Formats: sequence, C-alpha cells, structure tokens
Amino acid sequence: MDKNTFHELVNRYLDGTATAAEQALVDRYCERLETSGEAGLEPETEALLQKVMYDRIMQKVRAPQKRSYRWAYAAAAAVLVLVAAGGIFLFPRKQAPSVAVAEKSVFHNDIKPGGNKATLTLANGSIVVLDDVAADSLAPQGNSKITRTGNGQLSYQPSGAPQQVVYNTLSTPAGGQFRLTLPDGSRVWLNAASSITFPTAFTGKDRIVELKGEAYLEISHNPQQPFKVKVHDMEVSVLGTHFNINAYPNEAGIRTTLLEGSVRVNNDGQSYILKPGQQAQLQPNGQFSLQQVDTEDITAWKDGQFSFNDADIHTVMRQVARWYGAEVVYQGNVTHHFMGTIPRDVPVSRLLKMLELTGRVSFVVEGNKIIVKP
Repeated sequence: MDKNTFHELVNRYLDGTATAAEQALVDRYCERLETSGEAGLEPETEALLQKVMYDRIMQKVRAPQKRSYRWAYAAAAAVLVLVAAGGIFLFPRKQAPSVAVAEKSVFHNDIKPGGNKATLTLANGSIVVLDDVAADSLAPQGNSKITRTGNGQLSYQPSGAPQQVVYNTLSTPAGGQFRLTLPDGSRVWLNAASSITFPTAFTGKDRIVELKGEAYLEISHNPQQPFKVKVHDMEVSVLGTHFNINAYPNEAGIRTTLLEGSVRVNNDGQSYILKPGQQAQLQPNGQFSLQQVDTEDITAWKDGQFSFNDADIHTVMRQVARWYGAEVVYQGNVTHHFMGTIPRDVPVSRLLKMLELTGRVSFVVEGNKIIVKP
C-alpha cells in the first residue's frame, strides 16, 4: 500500500467514512504498533502512520467523538508527547530512548484507579457511606427525598411543603468521585478529595452551596434565584451555566473555568464576568488573573480522562495522587513537561509506564507510595 493510499485510509477511518474492513485494517496496524513497536509496513509508510497518530492525538483525542476513542486508546498506548526546552518530542515505542527501554521503573505492587465512592453527612451529623453498588432511597432530609441510583449518583427531589432548611455535605476521599443532583435540578460532578455542602431545599433569595476541592457544575436556570458557590473567601455567582471550579489547597490558586453561559467571580472588592472559554484564577496574593483555556482539558476528569497540556511533573503527579489515593515522593530533579491524554480507569503502573516512555522520568511503587526519579 503506497503512502498516499494509506493516508487516505486513516483519514477515512477518523472521519467515520471507512468501511468495516478498512476500520479493521487500521485497528490492526495500531494494535501491532502498540504491542510490538512495529506495524508490519514499509518503513516510510509506518513512519507516516506514526506521524498521523501524533497529529490526531494532538488535534482529536480530546474531542468528544465516540468512534475515535478505540483508535485513540491504542495510539495513546503507543506514543506519548513530551514538551521540553521549547520543543515537542514524540516517542513511539520502537524509537524510545534506551533509558526508557531499560524500564528503570520498579513496581513492587500496583494501585487500582479510583472509582465511585463518597460519604454523605446528614443534618444530625450521621454519616452514610456511598458506593457504586447500592440503589435505594435514604431517609428524607427536610422536605427532600434522597435517592442513590447505584452508579455513583445521588439525587435530591423536593416533596411536600418546604420545612426548616437543613444542610448536607457530600464528600469524596482521595480515589473517589460522585455525582449529585441538587433539589433545584442542578447537577454536580465531584472530583476526588472534594466536598460540597448544600441545603436540602433552596428557599431563600439565593441558592448557595460551599465547595472544597474540585467540581463541575451544570446549573438550572432561575433568574429569580441566583446560584452562588462559596469557595473560601471567593464567590461565584451564576444564573444558569456550565462551569468548573478547582480549589484544591495544594494548587497554585482557585481556578474557575466557564464552558457555557456567564458567571461572575467576586473576592475582596474585585469582580469579573467570565465568557465561555475563560478562566479566572484567584492567586495566593488575592488578585485575579484571566486567561483563555482549552475547556476540554479542564473537564477531562469528568469524562474519565487525564489530560496534560504542557503540565510539569508536579502538576501531573498531584492529579495522580488524588485519583489513586497515593503518596508521592520525589528523589532528584525532574523538570520536564508533558502533553497527552490517558484514561483514568487504568492501574497506576500503566499510567506511569506511559510517562516513562519519554525517557525523562522513572518511578518506584512501594505500597501506597510512588517515588518519582529522573
């Protein structure tokens, strides 16, 4: 097969216009490249496949295209992108540096990925353990009926006349995530090591919740009752919109990212209205900075992905620590930056081996500890 024909074949595959036989052919090439480092093609044609895989990873892996994920998983396992010293480097397996081939990492054991688990603290202080198995109803809180559906979701539905307002708190541990439907129909995705405190009924002039950690929210539109999220001393005001808040204490600041609609961020006399695609970061000095961001990178966690966009090793490993519930220790200086998209449902060894393919970092896993080394 000449390179032009092969290029057209891959493009048809990604565009969804390839026949079933053509799809199977491209899948087979990617699987061969993933497992053995060679796809069984002429060198020039195989180089073309690697280039196409690289281009598509950079452009389309994070796009919400259901059919392309089968190829994306194979491609992501075969290549990883490293950004360092102002350049972009691609390391297919068969061309990985010798230091990577030597497999310096040591895995005395593995660590399973996180999953759907949380606790619910009720108004009387009692704690209910939530998981991904049970599907039932909990004791009503205030005038709200509480249902857990059994797939990592908790739902509050108002029933009857409003009673005295009481507050509940949904908390996830390291290695946990959960989804919540608030009494007004607003939806919350809660990331690992996070919590949200909320009333069991919104009866006042505002709908107010308090957040720690990270959450993605889709707010039901109600201009007569604005929705507000309190994060430490900062407040985010919305009417009806989609946005993400990252407020982990070990991050550089509190980051509010808008996907749809409009939000206002307020802190100590400062106030800014965000447009879709903008992110406001409340820095440690109390000042806001605004920038345009790739929102798909920001919310990749909600869709089961790690997405690294020029992220340093410390940023990468903070996410790994929260999702796998691991302790991270550094031995030596690792300064390189990474780009790529990796599924969150894989054991930690697979994720770390993919990072090691760059030849710039290695790991030792001992119990619940991950040691990062040059």
